[in-house]
Amino acid sequence: MDDLSTDARLTSGWGTDRRVVGAGLPETLEEAEELAASIERAVQRETGRQIRNLTVEVSRDGVRLKGYCATYYCKQLAQHAAMAVPGGNRLTNSIEVS
Repeated sequence: MDDLSTDARLTSGWGTDRRVVGAGLPETLEEAEELAASIERAVQRETGRQIRNLTVEVSRDGVRLKGYCATYYCKQLAQHAAMAVPGGNRLTNSIEVS
């Protein structure tokens, strides 16, 4: 198994990015990728895929959401969806409302 000592950038088939940075909360790169994917799915499901250019970053400091949406309500939905995923409770919501 890979450890998280190196950066990895992942792109899903939906055109969104997941970035795993440094030594993070999960023990391995694979676990970090799974956490990022789980959070991404939860956010997309709960917001009706209304977050544009969604990026989920997992690092030793926690999880960061990035992207763009039309309303603060949608941003809040994304935050609650991410926090509901095990491992997503240390969250920074950097989604921009535009």
